[in-house]
Amino acid sequence: MDKTTIYTFRFVCILFLSTQLIWAGGSKKKEETSALKKQIYNLHKVDEETSSIPYLERYLDLSQNELYFKLLYAKALLYRNDLSVPKPDEPAEDRINKAKLIQKNYNLSSKLFQENVLHLEKLRPRDPNLGRWYYLWAFSEWFSDNKEKAIKLFQKAVKLDYRLTESYYNIASLYESLGQWQDASLYWRKFEKAEKELEEED
Repeated sequence: MDKTTIYTFRFVCILFLSTQLIWAGGSKKKEETSALKKQIYNLHKVDEETSSIPYLERYLDLSQNELYFKLLYAKALLYRNDLSVPKPDEPAEDRINKAKLIQKNYNLSSKLFQENVLHLEKLRPRDPNLGRWYYLWAFSEWFSDNKEKAIKLFQKAVKLDYRLTESYYNIASLYESLGQWQDASLYWRKFEKAEKELEEED
């Protein structure tokens, strides 16, 4: 067997082994993402968003362009309940650190919502859940203390989905917190009217 034949044979063997390794790696990744999806769905079905966070983070490490799972991650951060709340009797430094962690969490949630809700709207402007995503995004802005932005997002949410009547309630509450009593009164009335119309529709 001459040298050319030997080198060709070696190259073919290496290529074959590389292909097998890539296929095996891809298959393993597919199995893992499938298992993660199932786990995430099951947790969200029973409102265990907090427990889903590590699974979502791992899933998004493997599949970085998954729009829907980015939205689920933003939602999970919004609903998370494992962060310690500052207490009045704690040292000031501890209270500050806890508050920073909470703020960081909501800031990340609002950032993810902003990027991905707008992307969803471009891709599927008639998505039936678009109003709901705007509604959740509004809460993340509210909890990040971006009240005026939250108001605009609640307005958009109820415009997209008239059944989200609580948007009016939340807008009224936000206006009250800003000391804008006339605007608050207007939205209290809108909330009452929308609720009545929904009841009549049912």
